[in-house]
Amino acid sequence: MISVIFCSRVKDNPDSNIERLLDSAAAYVEPAERERIEFLIKFDDDDLDRPDEHFFASYPFAVRTFSWSRGEGRHYLHHAQEYLFAQRDPRSRFCLMMADDFYFTRPGFVSEILAIEDEFCIIGPIRPAIETFASNYEREEAIRQWVFSFGALAPVVSARLIEVCQNFGWQSNVDSWLMGLSLALYDLYHVVLWRTIAPFYERGGGWGTGDSPTYNNMELTGLKGPENRYWFELLRRQARNLILNMEFGTELDKLPWTAGRLWKKVRAQPLRRLPIRVCRKLWSQVRTALM
Repeated sequence: MISVIFCSRVKDNPDSNIERLLDSAAAYVEPAERERIEFLIKFDDDDLDRPDEHFFASYPFAVRTFSWSRGEGRHYLHHAQEYLFAQRDPRSRFCLMMADDFYFTRPGFVSEILAIEDEFCIIGPIRPAIETFASNYEREEAIRQWVFSFGALAPVVSARLIEVCQNFGWQSNVDSWLMGLSLALYDLYHVVLWRTIAPFYERGGGWGTGDSPTYNNMELTGLKGPENRYWFELLRRQARNLILNMEFGTELDKLPWTAGRLWKKVRAQPLRRLPIRVCRKLWSQVRTALM
């Protein structure tokens, strides 16, 4: 299943066209695919121009709407995106991160995306030149280039990737976060998660709205940021978490003890600490048994 996640503001927003987006979905999502896609949309509670529930109920697929305060507007999007992600259908394997000025342009994209079996992947019509920037991606002149290297991207992200990373990058631009994360993954581990498919959407507007004042000094737009360079260290931590999950699996059940796993456990700390580690483990088990 695919969860389409975005925030919409109709009032005072000439780029907003949620009817065009949903109409295009109705036109290009095949009847057999309609139970395999859902839309989760957040509105501001002061947006009196937003459509009513009867409008959304007319579409042949699930549309769920949410409403709360505007917060800081566009720069508040990452909070809403993370909340909507947690509300998606549990069967959802992919999230399509859009805006209300996008629209679909061809049939078959739902089945094509769901046919991808990769647990960790980023899917889109453009595969950015990650290798070009990997060694210098923190330099200001490089940032200003790679932040635009994928065009008007509405990325499809595997749900497992977001679960492991725990958020959408501490800032509103999901595409910029995914590009930064991809650069860190390649720079550290030479791993590329991008998968390309034929273009299936266009964008009708929404440019030039990202540089209003914000409290968030980790915000990254086409013109500036991130001012707080700790953002890059956090990206590298997320990249490390992804690699560990790719290596050891993502299932939460405890794995059976094997000689290899035991040896890795022993080598996790210096051998000189092994006696005290064993004593602590035994004492912990004894104390638990006596409680």
